[in-house]
Amino acid sequence: MANSFKLTILTTVIFVFTVVCFQCRVIAEVSIPSQPNILVIAIDDLNDWIGCLHEHPQVKTPHLDRLASQGILFENAHVQATFCAPSRTSLLSGKMPKTTGCFEFTPRYDQADSLKGHDPWPMWLGKSGYKTYGGGKIFHEGTGTGWTAQSFQNVIPSGPNPRPEEIQHWPVRVWDWGAFPDSEAEMGDFKLAQNTRKLLEKKYEDPFLMVAGFRRPHVPLHVPERWFAMYPEESIVLPEIPADDLDDVPHPEVGLTSHRAPEHADLVEKKLQRSLTQAYLASISFVDHCVGEVLQGLEAGPNQKNTIVILWSDHGFHLGEKQHWAKRTLWEETTRIPLIIAGPGIEAGQRIQEPVGLIDLYPTLVELVELVGSVPIAGLEGHSLMPFLKGETEHKRQPVVTSLSANDHAVRSRDFRYIRYADGSEEFYDHRTDPNEFTNLAGNPKYNKLKQELAEYLD
Repeated sequence: MANSFKLTILTTVIFVFTVVCFQCRVIAEVSIPSQPNILVIAIDDLNDWIGCLHEHPQVKTPHLDRLASQGILFENAHVQATFCAPSRTSLLSGKMPKTTGCFEFTPRYDQADSLKGHDPWPMWLGKSGYKTYGGGKIFHEGTGTGWTAQSFQNVIPSGPNPRPEEIQHWPVRVWDWGAFPDSEAEMGDFKLAQNTRKLLEKKYEDPFLMVAGFRRPHVPLHVPERWFAMYPEESIVLPEIPADDLDDVPHPEVGLTSHRAPEHADLVEKKLQRSLTQAYLASISFVDHCVGEVLQGLEAGPNQKNTIVILWSDHGFHLGEKQHWAKRTLWEETTRIPLIIAGPGIEAGQRIQEPVGLIDLYPTLVELVELVGSVPIAGLEGHSLMPFLKGETEHKRQPVVTSLSANDHAVRSRDFRYIRYADGSEEFYDHRTDPNEFTNLAGNPKYNKLKQELAEYLD
C-alpha cells in the first residue's frame, strides 16, 4: 500500500512537471513580440573570421560572439553578390542581382529601372508605421549619402573614418593600412556607435527600425594602435595557401582587378602578408568594439525586451586564400558571411547549417513585424527565415545563388558549391571533405548528377 501511494505521488509529480514544461515551451514559441523594434547592424567587408565561426584561430570578437550565443548563428549564410553595391541593392530590395540589373557600382538602388516603385525595406517599414533611423554605410552611396537620407526618417550622425596624410604600407591609398588615428573617438564608426547607443537608451512610443552601418573592415585598414597591439605581427597565423591551388581553376584571374587590390605575388615578395592580415584582424576587433557599444545601449535602455537584433555583412573577403586578396570571386571566402538574429522569443544558442541568403531578410522582416494596414510589397525573391526564429531547427532550405555578373554564378547547398562561368567552365567542391575548396571536382563523373541538380537553380 505504501509503495503504491508513493508511486501515485511520483506519477502525479511527473505529470504536473510535464504539463508545466509543455506550457513553458508553448509560451516560448509564441513570445516573439508583436511589431517588435528592429535593430540592424551592418558591417562592411567582414568575412567569416569571427570567433564563433572558428575560421581564424586568433581573431577576438567577444561582442559578436556573445550576440550569437543569445540567438541564432546562421553558419551557412551567403550573399547574392560579392561586391558592396550589388550585394546591398539585392538585400535591401529582396531581389536577385539578375532582377535588379546591378552587378557593379551602378546602377544604384535609386537609379535602377527595375526597382522603380519598389521600396527598400527601411522605406517600407517607415511607410508602414515604424519610426526609422539610419546612419553610416547602408546603401552603397558613392560620393554622397542622399539615398540613405531619403530612405530613413532620421539620420544617425557618424562621419568618415580618417586617413593619414602619408602612405603607410601600400601606394594605392584606398588599399593602405596601419595604426591610425590616435584615438577611437576620431573614427566615424565609433561616433556612429556612440550616437546609436544614445538613441537606444531612450524610450519610444512607436516601434522603431534602427540601422547602424559600420565601414571597417573595408579598406583602407586604418584603426588605432590598441587594436593592432592585440595581434603582434610576428605571431600572425596566415591561411593555408597551396602553391598549386589555382591549377585546377578555369578562371584564376577572377577578382584580381577588385579595388586595385594587391597581387598575391607582390605581397609575398615584399613580405607584407602578415602585416596586411594583422590590419584586417585589428579592424575586425575594432568594429566588434563598436558593435559592443551599440549592444550596451540596447541593454542599458528600456527597449531590449521588445527588440530583435539582426547583424550581417555585405560580403566576405580573401586574405590570400586562392592567392587572392579582397572580394569579387565566387569562392567561399567572399560569399560566406556572419548572419546573426537574436532577441526576445528567439531560442539562444542555435546554430543553423542550412543555406540561407541575405535576400531572405526582407521577407523575414515582412513576416516578423505583422503590420496591420502595411503598404503592400510584392516581388520578393527570398524566403523568410521565420521558421528558424520560431525554433524549427530542422527546416530545410533550397541552395543559395551568388552572382558575379549576369552569366557568372555560384550555387551553395548545405554540403556542396557549384560554380558556372559565362563560357560554361565549372568548379565543384565537396565541403564535407574539402572545406577550403582546394580540389575542383567538376571533371569527376561521380558528381555529374549533383552538378546538374545545382545547375537547375541557375536556369
